[in-house]
Amino acid sequence: MSHVYTAEVVVRQDELDPFGRLHPAVYLRYLAHAAVEASTAAGYDAAWYASAGAMWFIRRSTFAVLRPATLGERLVIRTWVEDFRRVRSHRSYEMRGADGEPRVTARTDWVYVDAATGRPRRIPPEMEQAFGVDGVPSQERAAFAAPPPPAAPALARHRVRVSEVDSVGHVNNAVYLDLLAQATLDALAEVGWPLDRMLAAGAVPVLASGDLEYLDGARYGEELTLRTWFTAAADGVQAHQIVAREDGPRPLVRASTRWDWTGVGTGVAPGVSGEVLAALRSLLAA
Repeated sequence: MSHVYTAEVVVRQDELDPFGRLHPAVYLRYLAHAAVEASTAAGYDAAWYASAGAMWFIRRSTFAVLRPATLGERLVIRTWVEDFRRVRSHRSYEMRGADGEPRVTARTDWVYVDAATGRPRRIPPEMEQAFGVDGVPSQERAAFAAPPPPAAPALARHRVRVSEVDSVGHVNNAVYLDLLAQATLDALAEVGWPLDRMLAAGAVPVLASGDLEYLDGARYGEELTLRTWFTAAADGVQAHQIVAREDGPRPLVRASTRWDWTGVGTGVAPGVSGEVLAALRSLLAA
């Protein structure tokens, strides 16, 4: 914790959802921004990586939204490297509002790769000292786990747009969370609970946490298939999803996200209704 970097961002109007809260994927963009700034402050900026012919890819992101951020909030992001493990590095984040109260906690597992081939490359030993983890034992990486899907999970399709592709030519990691959130709402609509009906009932799903594992990167123009299924959770549901190319079985992304139901305009969490759970019966995990 001796090498903690602090970044600040201000929530903008165009980053809000229809209910005045920050879109969940924006949190991931803020975290990536803080990580880049932290690396630069430690002496490893874009020019250094270009000269070294190396870069970092995110392999996995886990996060919890403790309290949604709103318009104009100045968020303070504290971030630090937890460990290095041959080609991988855990980085932790803590995001707080101006009132000092936590908004988000998160961790990303980064992989150091060769920029030309995309293959993992051993992390230079001098980075350990620069990021304050010299001599810190490396941590094991827990395997991603999700319950098996039902016979017919909800299906959604998406064609990658140019605005979703980042500077290295593949879909940005935060974009996948946007796609997964939309697929979750589409699955609810498919069983008879579109957003308008949930609004009329007085409560809507709010993304509370997520675990996303990135296995490969989609590129511009590719057709993607998203499969979604659910498990019941206290006060909400857990959405389990796989993103793959339409013409290939290998997953690009595996994810589990937790959704809690929040009263419209009240902030009170009444829990998911029995009617919604009953409607999801065909999409519950096998």
